[in-house]
Amino acid sequence: MNAGTFLVKKDFFDADKIAEISKLALLLEEDKSSVHEGGKYKDIQWHKVDIDPVTYPFVAGIYDFLGAEKNGICVFYYLSPGAVLHPHRDLTGASSNARLRFHVPVITNDNVFFNVSKQRVVMLPGELWALDTSFLHAVENKSSQTRVHIVIECDMNEEVLSHLPGKNLSGRVHDVYFVSILITNFLKSIFINIWRDPKYFVAQMQMLKKFVMWRVFGKKDVK
Repeated sequence: MNAGTFLVKKDFFDADKIAEISKLALLLEEDKSSVHEGGKYKDIQWHKVDIDPVTYPFVAGIYDFLGAEKNGICVFYYLSPGAVLHPHRDLTGASSNARLRFHVPVITNDNVFFNVSKQRVVMLPGELWALDTSFLHAVENKSSQTRVHIVIECDMNEEVLSHLPGKNLSGRVHDVYFVSILITNFLKSIFINIWRDPKYFVAQMQMLKKFVMWRVFGKKDVK
């Protein structure tokens, strides 16, 4: 069992619905924007298109099934052929931050490699998966086809938790480990990047500011 990810529902969307969603994703692709417009990840061919659950009932259906509030990330993620997301951890979808990220593959194939905790996880079209982004995860698209996922991120309320396995002792130890990583990386940013890579340091501080304003003060559109 991979503690960083969990199959919530195998056939959340059937083949016909996935085909319909695939057509929409390809249609909206012309409006995509880079996930990281600055910093060291800005050149990765990884793009997004926001999808409003009010406009698209199939997205609202995911939230309703989970019993989740409609807040946070709600997008089509596009990973171009040859693109690589190197092993990393995120704070926004971390269970230790009372958040979680959910994936529904729309367009994918056997040559897309999604690894969590250094183990391959095979996500098939139409399946609903939970991903705890505090665990090390990486993606590589070795195919000639753009990989597309629906991705939403939400707070972990009681209804959301009811779809997931309980957190055991190992999970709690992981939370402590993850917090120690955050503190170490923050100190590195202050004492190393501030002089070695000032632009990246400023970008990190901006991301930290946005995160604090969002999680502490509820303001999502902070520049």
